[in-house]
Parts: sequence; structure tokens; C-alpha cells
Amino acid sequence: MPFRSLRSKIFLLVVAILVAVAAFVMLTSQRNVTRTVMNSERHAVSNVMELVLRDAEARWGALLTDKISTVRSGRRQLMQTGTVVAAALNSYADMAERGLMTPGAAKGMARAWINKLKLDDRRYAFVYDADFQVLASGNPEMIDLDLSDVSDFKNRPLAQALYEESRSSGYGFAIYRWPPAAQRADSETRYAYFGYFRPWNWVFAITDSAHDVIEQIQTRREQMESSVRATLSRLTLAQSGVIFIASDDGRMIVPLPEKQADLLDARNPQGDSLRDLLAQQKGGGELQSLSFDGGGGPWRIDSARFAPLGWTLVAAVPESDLTAPARELLNRQALIFVGMMLVALVCAWLMAARIVRPLETLTRYARQLPEQDLTAASSVPAHIAALPDRHKDEVGRLAASFLFMDHKLRENVARLMRETTARERFESELNIARAIQLGLLPVPLSDAIREQVDLNAVMLPAKEVGGDLYDYFTLSDGRLCLAIGDVSDKGVPAALFMAVTRTLIRATAEDETDPALMMQKINNRLSENNPNMMFVTLLLGVLDLTTGELQWANAGHLPPAVVGADGVVRLLEGRSGPACGVQEDLHYRSLSATLAPGEMLVGYTDGVTEAVNPNDDQYGDPRLLAVLSNPPVPSASLAKRLLEDVQDFADGAEQSDDITLIVIRRP
Repeated sequence: MPFRSLRSKIFLLVVAILVAVAAFVMLTSQRNVTRTVMNSERHAVSNVMELVLRDAEARWGALLTDKISTVRSGRRQLMQTGTVVAAALNSYADMAERGLMTPGAAKGMARAWINKLKLDDRRYAFVYDADFQVLASGNPEMIDLDLSDVSDFKNRPLAQALYEESRSSGYGFAIYRWPPAAQRADSETRYAYFGYFRPWNWVFAITDSAHDVIEQIQTRREQMESSVRATLSRLTLAQSGVIFIASDDGRMIVPLPEKQADLLDARNPQGDSLRDLLAQQKGGGELQSLSFDGGGGPWRIDSARFAPLGWTLVAAVPESDLTAPARELLNRQALIFVGMMLVALVCAWLMAARIVRPLETLTRYARQLPEQDLTAASSVPAHIAALPDRHKDEVGRLAASFLFMDHKLRENVARLMRETTARERFESELNIARAIQLGLLPVPLSDAIREQVDLNAVMLPAKEVGGDLYDYFTLSDGRLCLAIGDVSDKGVPAALFMAVTRTLIRATAEDETDPALMMQKINNRLSENNPNMMFVTLLLGVLDLTTGELQWANAGHLPPAVVGADGVVRLLEGRSGPACGVQEDLHYRSLSATLAPGEMLVGYTDGVTEAVNPNDDQYGDPRLLAVLSNPPVPSASLAKRLLEDVQDFADGAEQSDDITLIVIRRP
């Protein structure tokens, strides 16, 4: 394809740049001529608009200052009254604390005092508790009302928001409507001071009507609008330009003159009115400009929105067609650029061919690389090897990169073959280790023992080999020895430590039948030479198959669970000592319990409770106990049900730890 080659792309890039430059220069020239003619008038309009904006800001500042002063005065009075109410409540609470009356009587007297407290016609106090229930109020209509559904002017739940605010900072203020507008049409705007009375967990409020404040501010605003209207209605921009101000509520603060009265509703060819275009412009107090042609000729519109007052200030001035001087200049520039473009395109084509030629040579060499034997030494053609010295630019650096890539590719292929051989040997050794570890697991019990106990155990390593262990065998006195443990690491080191631990369990069981003494000997042997400070949490138990008596020792392992015949689960709590392998000569104590007929003993490692799903949520003890909380079933069925529930919870997530279970059930 002709336009996919680098030569064609360079050529087209040069064409695009030249065309873009030519268009930019010609359009800029035309724009500059027009801008020069209209610059002085626009500058004057902008100055007038800036002055009007500054005047609006000054008037708004005065209005705001007056508003703040009025509100602060009202707040100060409310706070003073709130101090009196707080002092009265404190006196009642103090009498209750000194035993002069009961707390209930003190609270009742306080509510009665609030109910009788008369401040003036519109101001009264009320108190509510942590349930947002009005306990007392100078307004009888509020008593026993629930304030949960009342919202303030910030659309927050009034009672809850002021309860939290006054409790954290001691006081708060809010503006709201009472009664709520949704309940009665004659509701009024009120503002209130809220204080927190900590001894009784009450919030007291002093509320007053905002009617006088609103009325005073509205009067000042009407005076301000009248003054602005009188000033700007006499102002003319240029010869026939006008300035007007529209309010967000649809009123015209400064109306258009009669001659231009229909300008706002006139529509351009697209069907948009000036009113619609002004509404689409963004606010922020900055001047914005647009051109508008409503059928009577083009107009230049400058507007600014003054958000605090909700005003849109607009200056509208007619435009004249001043684009003719730019047309002749544009034609002359077009001829000059056409000639320059033809010369530049010829030069660009020749230069592109020179740049692309060595790249085509490199392309052919790169296509031949997959056909070569990458395990043999590199044989680079002379014309390819000479490219970095012949070209000192990006082409030369690219050729050097190709040669370096060829060298590194051959090295990497050779290293990959060595690593593949080593990995295959390592995986073979791991498979052998896994087979050896699985071979260490205990053989099934004899038929005579299985008639006395139902036992099932399973181990799922997280890697090829794991650090969990379990074992069961009969002692010399006929009792059944049980073991389950978890080594502190994973993989091959944990598997070796697990094998040593299992060997020690079997060896000590030949001389000892007390689980605590067995644990002490195992700990001493593991701690003798343990430079890596590995350890194993271990649970040893000896079960009398006739009586169900269980002697056990727990070296830092998870407590086993016992499932009763009625399905109730309990944990065999208690620790005999720390994990084995940490320190020599530690004392471990023996624990005892009884496994009644029909009950099941379940031992497990943390690979069960700490199994995670794709959201990194853990399986956890509650879910484990919920699965076990069912009437006993055969041990193999319970182990299968628990493992299936863990796998369903994991939902395909990678197993993070070894999972081991041992389940014993007395018939």
C-alpha cells in the first residue's frame, strides 16, 4: 500500500504541516485585521462591564455585612438565653447529684420549667433527647413530637445533625422551617441555637423567627436594585449599545430600552434565542462573549454572572462588517504558500527516500532472524554490521539496537534452554518429595479398631509439598493416639520439618503415653538444633476407645471442636504450652475431656479458617462452626462436607495455605 510506507508518511506529514501553517497564518491575518478595527470599542465595553461588576460586588458586600451583623446580633441573644437555660439545667442536675431529689424528679422539674419559660411572642426554648423526642417546649405544639423527620436548610436531619454537632463541639446553629412545610402551609423560617447538656444526654435549643431578618434584608435589596436601575438605565454603549441586568427569578433588574425590548427573545438561524444562549453560559463572575444575529444584524454580546445576587449582567453592542480588508491579504498569502509548498514537497520526497533506505535493509534482515538457528553463534552480514558506523543518527542507533537484540536473543535462548532443563529436574524432584510425604501418612486402622471408632483424615497441601501433618496409631495399652500440626513455613523446608516431627511423635509414643510428656520430649528434640527458628503448632490426644476419655495437649494449635449428638458444637479450649521448636525445657500440662457415644472430635489447621475468596474475605470460625453444627454423620461425610464448603467459599481463588482435617466419631 503506497500510504503505509514510512516514505509516504513523511511526505504526507510535511504536506499536512505546510497546509496547517498556511491556513493558520491566513486565518490569523484576517482575524488580526478585524480585531484591530474593533479593539477599541470592545475594550470600552469591557471596562464598563468591569465597573458594573465591581459596583455589584461592593453593593453585595454592604448587603452581606448588614445581613451578617443582623444575624450575629440575633445569635448573640440566643446564646445568652442558652447560657441561662444551661445554668438552670445544671442546677437541677446538681440537686439530683447531691441527693436533694431523685434524678427523675429533677428532670421533671426541668421540663416543667422549660414549658413555662416565656421569652417573647416568637422566641421560645425546647429540649429533646437522644431519640429526638421533644421532652419540653415553650411552644405547647412541640411537646412529645418526634423530630426525626424535620430537616434544616442544608437538608440534614435537624435533630440528629445538631445532636452530633453540639455533643462534639458543645453548641451549634441551624435554620429550619416550623412547622415543616410538608405538614402546614403557614410554616415560617426560624433559626436556633442548640446546646448539649451532658449529665442527662439532652439537647436544648433557643429558637427565634427569622421573619424580621428576612424582611430587613429584602428591603435593603429592593433599595439596592432601585439604585442600580436608576444608574444603568441612562447608560449608552458606543452609539446604540445597551446594558441590562436579568435576575434568576425572571425579573429584569435593569430592563432593555423600548427599541431593543425584543432582543432577548429574538432567535438566530439555529432557533436559539439570546435568552437561551445566556442561560447556557457558565457563571463565575468572569466576562464571557458571544456573537448573536437575531435577524436585525449581528450583535456582540458580553455577559457576566454575579452569583451572590443571582444577576446576569449583559452588554449588547451591534457589529459592523469589517472583514473586507482581510480578504485581499488572504489571497496574496495563498499564492505565496502554494509556490513554497511545491518546492518543499520535492525536497521532502527526496529526503524521505534517503532516510527510509537503510530501514528497508534492516527490515529484510529482521525478517530473516526467525529462520536462523538461534542456538548457534551470530553471523551478521557486513552491510548490516556497517550501518551503525555509516549512520550517526537515529537510523544508526536503531541498527545498533537490532545487532544488540540479535546478540541478546541468542544468549537468552541458550539460558532459557538451561533453565528449562533445571526446572524440569526440580519439578521431578518435587514430585518425588510429594510422593514420599504422602507415603508418610498413616495407614488405615485395623478392622477391630474401626469397629470402635469412625476416623477420617485428609490433607491438601497448598504447594507440591506442605507443612501440615496428621497421624493416628494405637499405643501399647490399646488406646488411640491422635496428632495434627502445622509447621511455621511452607514448601520443602516445612515438609522436612513435618517429617521430623511425625518421626518424633512415633518415637516418643513408644516410651510415653501421657500427651504432655510426649509434647515435652518432642519440643526438646526439635529445639536442639534449629538455626532457622522453625516451629510447629501441635495437638496430641490419647483416646480410650472404651470409655471415651480423651487426654490431650495443645502446643499453640487451634482448639479442636466437639460436635454433640444433638448437633451442638463446643470447642476444647485450653493451652498446654507454646509451639514446639522455639525453646528447650518447657513444661506442658495435660488436659482431659470425655467423648460421649455419638459425639465427634474435629481437628483442623488454619488453612481452613484462613481460606480466602477472590475478595480477600476469610472463611472464618463462625462459618466453620455453622457447617459443623449439625447432627453427627460418618466422619468421611463430615470431612467431605466441610472441604466442599471451603472450596465453594474460595470460589476458585488460589489456595494460600495447607488444609488438614482429622475427624473422629464414637459409634
